[in-house]
Amino acid sequence: MMINDEVKAVVEGSAFLSLITVNADGTPHPIVAGKGDVVGDDIVFGIYKMEMTQKNLNANEKAWVIAATMDGGPKGYRLCGTAKAQDKQLIFTPSKAEALI
Repeated sequence: MMINDEVKAVVEGSAFLSLITVNADGTPHPIVAGKGDVVGDDIVFGIYKMEMTQKNLNANEKAWVIAATMDGGPKGYRLCGTAKAQDKQLIFTPSKAEALI
C-alpha cells in the first residue's frame, strides 16, 4: 500500500497536485491537475481537457504525482506509478512514494 495515512493527508491537504506524463519524444509533460480524491490505493482526478496527458498515457502509462502541503508543517511526496483515463476520470496508481520535504 503506497498511500498510507500520512501520504493521504498530504495529498488531501495539497492546494493542488501536479501530474507528470511523458511525451513520445521523452519530454516530461507536467500539468497542474487540481485536487485529487484518494480512493483506496489510487488518486482519482476529474478530466478537464488533459488532451496531451491522455495522448501520452495511451502510449506510455508511466506517470508521477507531486503533492505538498504546509498543514502541520511542510510535507511533500513524489508518487511514481501508472495512470489511465477511464469514464471521464484519470486514475493514478502509485507504485512508489518518496518524501520530498
